Amino acid sequence: MNSFKVFYRNVFNQLKTTGSVAPSSRFLASAMLRCINDLPRPLTILEPGSGTGPFAKPLADLLTDGDKLDLCELNDDFVKHLNELMDSYPAMSQRKDQITLYHKPVQALEGQDVYDVIISSLPFNNFEPELVQEILDKYLDLIKPGGCLSFFEYAGVRNLKKLITPSVERKRIDAVGEVLAKFIAQYQTGQIFVPLNIPPSIVHVCHFK
Repeated sequence: MNSFKVFYRNVFNQLKTTGSVAPSSRFLASAMLRCINDLPRPLTILEPGSGTGPFAKPLADLLTDGDKLDLCELNDDFVKHLNELMDSYPAMSQRKDQITLYHKPVQALEGQDVYDVIISSLPFNNFEPELVQEILDKYLDLIKPGGCLSFFEYAGVRNLKKLITPSVERKRIDAVGEVLAKFIAQYQTGQIFVPLNIPPSIVHVCHFK
């Protein structure tokens, strides 16, 4: 099934976990994947929240011999669509033996120092602060020393939500902002503004010693 149809079939029913009103653009994908170019191959890559594949497809395009790509997605429809892409999208089909799809939360993944790169598509600003902290702590477990994490958020989304939501929701948004700000202050090494996305987005690039 067409990625746009799958996306919009889910977006309004599961907006809290989908976290977007439109699929991510190729410009956002390019910014999210930029850190891969700076790392020596082969690479082990994780994408939590793979959705309909806007980052999974260009990630597959970048795979070389010896690389490994793990996709992680909770939504049943998205998992079904990703499985279809494994057969229909050329780069994913050709590299199928290097790609694993996990139908589970990222917190359920096992291991320590497993991945060179994490490309996170999870909508942190939609989650409870405790869940955001739990996921970020899991990333710290999974990422190798010298590894890179990219995640994004929509520009100004927290400030906008605080203007139009009840006080309980504003407190949640502020708490999420505090969790992200602490993590960014400790690990961020770069930031990329992507205007050509709906909505415009900010990519946070983090490196780990």
